[in-house]
Amino acid sequence: MAYLPHKYKRPGGVSVTIADIDLVAQRYQRTDYPIPKYIQFCKKALESGYNVKLYEAQHTVSKYVTVYHGKKRFKVRFSNHKPIPEKELQGTCDFFVGITNYKITTTNEAWETMKKYFDEGLEE
Repeated sequence: MAYLPHKYKRPGGVSVTIADIDLVAQRYQRTDYPIPKYIQFCKKALESGYNVKLYEAQHTVSKYVTVYHGKKRFKVRFSNHKPIPEKELQGTCDFFVGITNYKITTTNEAWETMKKYFDEGLEE
């Protein structure tokens, strides 16, 4: 059974809503698998008022979540394997969750880095 609908394999990703994310989460709840961190990240972003696109890589298990706030965007890669070193160095994503070529990072670190990025330039 595919937990994530095929439409998310479209390059560039597809916009998601909380209802979309809840549907995928329900599929996981009927199994012994936990709800993936990328799904939790999407839901938190949507509940925080951000717009979100989700893309599932076609040949790997990587998921890409792009969060939009105004004219800014922040792209996070969730994966269980290291990215291609050149892509990581080129900054094809703003954050890599999991094992990178240089360190191990968490979903919470991605969230904090994204928040800081979106808050840059805002007056307190």
